[in-house]
This record gives sequence, structure tokens and C-alpha cells, in this order.
Amino acid sequence: MKSLLFVLIVAGTLALFNPSQDDFTTFVQGRARDVVSEYGRTAGGDLFGDVVGALAGQVSGAIAGGSVERSNYLLLSTYTLDLDGARSEGGEWRFLGVGGQFFELERPAMLKG
Repeated sequence: MKSLLFVLIVAGTLALFNPSQDDFTTFVQGRARDVVSEYGRTAGGDLFGDVVGALAGQVSGAIAGGSVERSNYLLLSTYTLDLDGARSEGGEWRFLGVGGQFFELERPAMLKG
């Protein structure tokens, strides 16, 4: 009985903290800014990286508003952000959302260093 109660508590907690679409949009803005800033600093110094990173964060937020596919599994969700449109393959950025956190599952080739 105790183990069933424990499983129900864990499942309820995961369901309660399953990240929403809005949570993902906020997360992906910051994540895109970080990724682009990292590459920008390498290529053109700190200021260039910061400017490009801020711009990328705003653009990714706009993109995330309309081109994110969320698969909700009640306890967790997967998110796919298609960076190059539905007609092209290979531009998908995939994340797992669980317990209020996001984890990168797959990064598109255009963002790999």
C-alpha cells in the first residue's frame, strides 16, 4: 500500500509540474540566446556574441509561438521546434520537459559547433 501511495504522489507531482507551452517558449528564448552567443563570442568577440544572442532570443520566441509541436504525455512532454520549416528535414530541435525542467534531446546540424 505504501509503494502505491508513493507512486501516486510521484505521478501527481510530475503531472502538476509538466511544463506548458508558455514555459517552453520562455525556455527556448534563453536557450537560443545562449547557443548563438556561444558561437558569436568565438567568431567575433563578447559584444558581437551578446548582440547576436539577444536578437536570436527574440526571433526564437516568435518562431516558438507558431512552430512548436508539443506531445503531452501527462507526466512529461516532448517539444519539437522546427527551425527550417516543415518542408525541410534536419532542422528540428527537440526537448524533453519533465518536472518543470527542460532537457535537450536533439540539436539541429545548423546549431552544432
